[in-house]
Amino acid sequence: MTRSREAGAERARTAPGGTVRPAVAGHVPGGSASLGGGRTSGARTTAALRHTRARRARTLSLLCDLIRHPTVSADPAHRADLRACAAVLAAHLRRIGLDAVTVRPGRAAPYVTGEWLRRPGAPVVLVYGHYDVQPAGPRSAWATQPFRPTVHAGYVHGRGASDDKGQLVAQLAAIEAWLAAGGPPVNLRIVLDGEEEIGSPALRHHLLRRPAFLRADLAVVSDTRMRDPHTPVLVTGLRGSLAVRLDVTGPTTDLHAGAYGGAVAEPAQALCALVASLHRPDGRVAVEGFYDDVRPPHPDTRARLARDGPTDQQFLAPAGLRYGHGEPGHSAFERATVRPAVVVTALHAAARAAVPRRAGAELGVRLVPGQRPATVFRALRTHLAQRVPRGVRARLTPLSSCGPYQLDLRDPAVAAARRAAAPVFGRAPLLLPSGGSIPFVGDLATTGTRTLLLGFGLPDDNIHAPDERFALSSLHRGTDTCVRLYAELGAL
Repeated sequence: MTRSREAGAERARTAPGGTVRPAVAGHVPGGSASLGGGRTSGARTTAALRHTRARRARTLSLLCDLIRHPTVSADPAHRADLRACAAVLAAHLRRIGLDAVTVRPGRAAPYVTGEWLRRPGAPVVLVYGHYDVQPAGPRSAWATQPFRPTVHAGYVHGRGASDDKGQLVAQLAAIEAWLAAGGPPVNLRIVLDGEEEIGSPALRHHLLRRPAFLRADLAVVSDTRMRDPHTPVLVTGLRGSLAVRLDVTGPTTDLHAGAYGGAVAEPAQALCALVASLHRPDGRVAVEGFYDDVRPPHPDTRARLARDGPTDQQFLAPAGLRYGHGEPGHSAFERATVRPAVVVTALHAAARAAVPRRAGAELGVRLVPGQRPATVFRALRTHLAQRVPRGVRARLTPLSSCGPYQLDLRDPAVAAARRAAAPVFGRAPLLLPSGGSIPFVGDLATTGTRTLLLGFGLPDDNIHAPDERFALSSLHRGTDTCVRLYAELGAL
């Protein structure tokens, strides 16, 4: 797997004692630009695997320690918790032997970086994960305490167990094992994000300036799901996203419902009508121009999704639903992965026995290749502006956005990832898209860095919902797969 060298890129320099200090580019000098620097010894791979299995209890202990920190990046009340968790991660990275470990300030939470650049001639692999989580919601909705990890019946339960602390820990355990076995066959850069759940604003800002700690030839991310406990998935693409807030305002104050009800335009009712106008009864998005830039999936892609993806029944089962809904002519899995969508994620209006003076909604738009966040935002704004009733005012505000990502299936790293997972799961990963978005991954693609999305979550892990959990089998198999992945990348 090769990449062209950037014009004028400086060569790295070897410091006293053999430590490689890269100057600019992701490559470490002294060898080919392709991934690899000699075939990795099978004995060292075996030693690394043996190390992970001997330390499984400590790996689980680290995961539980991370879950105890309520790292909700969207809530300013948890700033101290985020800093504390970042400190735990930084200490762990130093303890296992990574160099240049740094806690870097973000807008809401810090991110932690580290590196191991001691393999001259081998390119750099960037390992990305995030330690922030979504809010837990009402405590009454949980069977266990969301930030008090509980291990039961083969799962660890708690907010962030699957998204993304458990998957992040699997990567860290694999890296620790390679460092204990003499070092991985590739160079590594580590980025642990504390703001992914709010769009990674600080990290994405730094990426645009391409600082040295983000430069790499390939990125590896474990923040996605398998099809089932025995069927891994190498994600072939992510949808982009556009988050917006719709605010509707009317009277200058809340009004008594008996005194004014039926005589004035009601912001909450107007909001409901505006939100309802976004879709046709059959589930297709009703916004003019919304589908103009959408590229239909290739027939071969649709055939592969039908063969390897879940049926509608399998896809809907973790949600407790018998019937799906959405754009006609597509399976539920297609609608959630390769087709665009407008999703209502929140509604707000607070007033008891009164006409509230304001009401609001949050919308999450999922984008597919060809769609641009700015173009879709303008189409939404025009659609809503044409439907605002007299007596109220409406405002649409963009909150965050990121573009979609597609993996080039011809990349030799794809075959390497499939070879890595096959001995662990008894089969190679399926090649399937994901409907989620990882803002940092979309931005990485614009810099020319390719990303392998090899995750170990399960469809019923309840991510972003009460009773989130992560299977211990996913933790252990994920760790072993990551160990083998670096061996395969080193052998390309």
